[in-house]
Formats: sequence, structure tokens, C-alpha cells
Amino acid sequence: MLVNATWEEALEFLLDRITPLPGESVSLLQALGRVVARDIPVTRDIPPHPQAAVDGFAVHVEDLGRRTSFVVKKYLRNGDLPVFPLKPGETVGVVTGGPLPGGTGAVIRRESIVIDGNRMVFTGEFSQGSNIRQAGEDFRAGELLVRRGTRLDPGTIGVLAALGESEVPVYRRPRVTILSLGREIVPCHVKPAPGQVRDSNGPFLASLVLRDGGEVTGVEVVGRESPAGIKKHLEKMLKQSDLVITVGGTASGACDQALQILREIGAGVLFWGVRIKPGGHSGAAALDAKPVLCLPGNPAACAVSYQLFAAPVLRAFQALNPYPPRLPALCTGSFPKKGGPRRFLRGCAVCRQGGWEVSLLPGQKSSMLRSLINWNALIDLPAGHPPLEPGSRVPTLLLTPLPLREGEPNSERYLMQP
Repeated sequence: MLVNATWEEALEFLLDRITPLPGESVSLLQALGRVVARDIPVTRDIPPHPQAAVDGFAVHVEDLGRRTSFVVKKYLRNGDLPVFPLKPGETVGVVTGGPLPGGTGAVIRRESIVIDGNRMVFTGEFSQGSNIRQAGEDFRAGELLVRRGTRLDPGTIGVLAALGESEVPVYRRPRVTILSLGREIVPCHVKPAPGQVRDSNGPFLASLVLRDGGEVTGVEVVGRESPAGIKKHLEKMLKQSDLVITVGGTASGACDQALQILREIGAGVLFWGVRIKPGGHSGAAALDAKPVLCLPGNPAACAVSYQLFAAPVLRAFQALNPYPPRLPALCTGSFPKKGGPRRFLRGCAVCRQGGWEVSLLPGQKSSMLRSLINWNALIDLPAGHPPLEPGSRVPTLLLTPLPLREGEPNSERYLMQP
């Protein structure tokens, strides 16, 4: 068991025990945001045959640069197939995206010609291939369309539909249960008595799990139950979930029970305590290869710990790069405190013309909710840091990044020391 570890040490120790979940097939209408479980090749050329790129007239390849007047043989409409080859001296009216008759060398725009009876007259210049979409111009059969571990976006789903795919293989969503262990916590719909607090962490964490591709199997408040009752809840949830997140009870006070309960159910503790602020009272364990993440109960500390540990686990379950993108950003605010452990400040990052900027959100205390509104970044200040001044360049972790694609920076660049 790691005790009072660095973030990197604790996260690596945790991720070493996470493997991608099994795959399943889902319909294209349910596939947005899901992660592909195997490489998917292009199964046929797109377009499958030469097509007109504009409304106009198809002319024979031998007529290029030789004729200006052509006999109009037929007008093709949407959905019509040319069942005849084009001969020199002939032309056929075609529509955008429509197939072309054999022998076509170019398509002349409708706006560039004159119709005189049954003849089409064109006095300009055109070259071979003009206004033609060649077969395979968009995609070639056999090329790789989407790589395993890619999150599906609308464009890729559209291409899969064009290829005739109705389902796609994806990783199963991680199933997550959230248990609040705080004795003073009541469900958010209950009016709290004096000394009690509504559960904000449960719904907040559930929304983050959904955003990160997980499936929430339960959000429960169990802190007032007996240790035996809590133990039974935890054992049941581990059977139904891929990940259990507990909230509260992670410190060493008289009422803190997370660590003791983990030991009583026979879970192996992976780490307990991390040299960060907020979120230092975080821990993790595993039982039968199922991870349990124990987050502190203070809202901001709980939120930061989720981003640093739970979000990477959910990404690893889906074969995604687990590490958040890390980049330098210009800080527009100040933070007067100095020294102490490594500190993660909640911020809002935006990319402007001059580069990335991050503003410091109000309410940076561990107990405050205010800094969780419009929050999309963490400012990573090293241990012993000086006061943060406006205009400082700070290492920043993006929490809602665009999906990584082949050729973009790898994970090792994202989780390094400042």
C-alpha cells in the first residue's frame, strides 16, 4: 500500500490494475460518444462509381477540346441509372451525385451551356475529369476508417452509415455506483435537520460519470447505517459495478470509516493519502480486481479527486488515453497563498488568438461549491509555490478535452512534472 504518495505514483499504481471492458455491439443511433472496440476498415469505395459533381451535361472523353455542339440523348434524374454508354458527339443531362454513363470524360455545368432544340452548345474550355467525383475519391476499400480506442463522432457515424453498417463494436460502458458514507449526509430531496447536509456530491459525481462515458447504477446515502449495513451495501455494489466510488469518511477522525470498512470486506488497499490539496484524503482499494475509489467529502476536494483518479479510470476502462491533456496557459487571476503541498486550483480555460488562457474561479476553499460552476481546468501548482500573480504562465490540465486521434501527442506528454 502506498501512503501519502504523489499523484503520479498513486495514479500509476491504480491504472496498472485497470484493463478495458468487454466489447458489445450498438446501433449507430446509440453510438455517439462510444469508444470503438476494434479497428474498422472501409468495406467499399466511396463513391462506388464515378459521379457528377454538379448539375450539368456529360460529354465523351474523345470530345474533349474537339466539339462545341452535342446531341442531347437523355436527361437523367435523381435515382436514374445510365444503362447505355456515351458515344462521341452525344451528351446526357446529369444531376449532382448521379452516376455517369460509360465513356464520360467531363461534366459541363448547367450554367455554362445553351440548349438549342435537341442540342447542347458549349464554347468554353474543359479538361478531362472536370466536375467528376471519381470512384474511391473519398474513401478506398481496405483503408482504415476508425482505429480501436477512438471515440465516435457524428462524422464517423455518417461514414459508417454510408458503408451500410447498422451497428458498431464498442467497449461496454463502465458501471459505477456512488456511496456517500458521511453520517451527516441526507439525500438531496430530503429537508435536512439541524446538523445535516443535503447530498450534492452524489448527483454531481453521477453527472461527471455520465459525461465520461460511464453508466450510473446507483447513488446512495448510507452513512447512518451500521458498519455491517454499509459493508453489505459495498459488497453488493461491487458485484453490480465495475467501479465503486465512496464519498466521505477518508480522514482519520473518530467518525471516518472508509478504510476500516474496506479492510473488513477483504479489499486490498492500493494507496491512502496523496500529497495534494485539495483531495489529499483520497484512497483506493481493489476486491476481486474491482476498484473502489474513496474520495473526500468536501465538495471541491471530492471534485478534484474525481478528476485526478476516477476520470482516468473510466477512460482506461474504455481503452482511451487515461491522462488529461496538459498545456501551459496564461493565468488571468491571482492566488495569494504560497507554500504547502502541491495544489490544484479550479479554473476555466479558453483558447484565444494568442494562446490558452485560464481564469481562476471564485470559491477555492475545499468546502465550497462555487468554483465547480463553469469549471473545465485545473491549475497545477508545485509544492512550495509562491503566490500566483496575474499574467503567470501555469501548467494546466484540461478536464473536457477533444478526443485524441492518431498522430496527436501521446499520454507521456500529458502527465509530467511542471
